[in-house]
Amino acid sequence: MFVKGIILSSYGVNGYAKIKSISNNFNDFFDLKGNKLVLKKECCSSVEVRVENISLIKNSLLLKFEEFNTPEAIKDLIGFELWVDDELASKLEEGEYYFGKLIGYELVNSGKKLGVVMSFLECGDSILLEVKVGSKLFFIPFLDVYLGDIDSSVKTIELKVLELLE
Repeated sequence: MFVKGIILSSYGVNGYAKIKSISNNFNDFFDLKGNKLVLKKECCSSVEVRVENISLIKNSLLLKFEEFNTPEAIKDLIGFELWVDDELASKLEEGEYYFGKLIGYELVNSGKKLGVVMSFLECGDSILLEVKVGSKLFFIPFLDVYLGDIDSSVKTIELKVLELLE
């Protein structure tokens, strides 16, 4: 499953949720109509919902869930992530990756295993991979200058600049 968006607020009086798209691609959200997804928040239990309607108003992405019909109900869901099955995830171009899928990949250099990707952080326009090497954590910018080949068949990421682990 993948995170596709986050509930930002309620919209209108009919129980629509204003959504922030993780991919900034609104078009593939229209494929969610009639499908089930899971709303998750770290502090709370998850909720399974079915998407009843999708609208794009003034550059705002709005979703209506069958299970919720009031703005008050949606306000309780602010901050929840929208998790979808893999087949409903946004399509990727060559060289694009879902960062969540890179968690657990080995960081390697010249065939030598260096560490494991533990998580990732979004810092403005930059993405940092959090890598555990022994008992230490390092943050590696997700940029071509630092990282080379990503091989999903063996789950490895090539590190070009070893000095990032010093």
